Amino acid sequence: MSGALIAMALSAALISFIVSVLVLKGGVLDLPNARSSHKTPTPRGGGLGVLAGVGAGALVASAFPLGASALGGVLIVTAMFGLLGFLDDLFVLDERLKLVFFIVFCAAMVSAAGPVTRIGLTYELGFALPTLIGWIGSALFVFVVVNAANFMDGSDGILAAVMIPAGIALGVAGLAAGVMTSVIAGVLLAASLAGFVVLNWPPAKLFAGDVGALGAGALYAGGALALVNHGFSGTLWLAPLFVLVFLADVLLTLLRRARHGRFSLSAHREHAYQRLIDSGWSHQAIALVYGGLTALIGLTGLIAAQMTDGAVPMVFAIWVVTLTALHVSVGRAVGR
Repeated sequence: MSGALIAMALSAALISFIVSVLVLKGGVLDLPNARSSHKTPTPRGGGLGVLAGVGAGALVASAFPLGASALGGVLIVTAMFGLLGFLDDLFVLDERLKLVFFIVFCAAMVSAAGPVTRIGLTYELGFALPTLIGWIGSALFVFVVVNAANFMDGSDGILAAVMIPAGIALGVAGLAAGVMTSVIAGVLLAASLAGFVVLNWPPAKLFAGDVGALGAGALYAGGALALVNHGFSGTLWLAPLFVLVFLADVLLTLLRRARHGRFSLSAHREHAYQRLIDSGWSHQAIALVYGGLTALIGLTGLIAAQMTDGAVPMVFAIWVVTLTALHVSVGRAVGR
């Protein structure tokens, strides 16, 4: 199996890089605006390379008997999200229309990967979820993760810096739980972004665009749902934990804006990473900090999964408190 995973990862990274180079030569320019963190027009659409890498890696995976029953559906819905992002990159779609597609695609991803059916703190302590609640909660998870990836893809290298270690952690957790859909999704995500980040690392020559952010978020969400449905009880907490750096920034920023009477889902420049950039932090420093935190969070989560029953939700709670404190500290430090 290790040979299959290596071949899959190498093909995904290589195709992602090649297609990203082609997009760089003919991509649509992302023009700076009031919400941008860049100052010069830069080609976007590099996410086409990421999706091409995912597709190439999936073709290689199909040549091996890996037993990933839900993978096909997850990849199809990921492509649907990517297509929506690509159209938005080209034409700037109406927000209400995008919301309708988001709802449909989130439901499709739950159908492909399966809804969460139980909330457990330990192997014995937990409770079953009514079918409707499980579906709604699972679709909401997909919705939040995909949007978080899109909202946070506003600084050079940050999408890859976070989603590469998140994908690796998802793949390792999938191996531990015996969920091959999660293993393959995690490997494809990490490898494809690795091929793309060569051109996206600060100073970025190419942006992922919505096609890349939505596609990456969807692939992670689908793989994570599969892990929750077929893994051990702690996987319910590992699924959001591996991307908690993104989720915390988005959700805490929304809470902060609501507290100041500015609650809105429209684009803005009040995320922690944006405030840090405005205060003088470099894009490279932002990517390294967010990526480093994600790697550390993923490592502690994986270690906790091998420890005492109930250790994973405890680690999840500790990181929620830690990231909340860091978010508050950023607000105080930059005075915004």
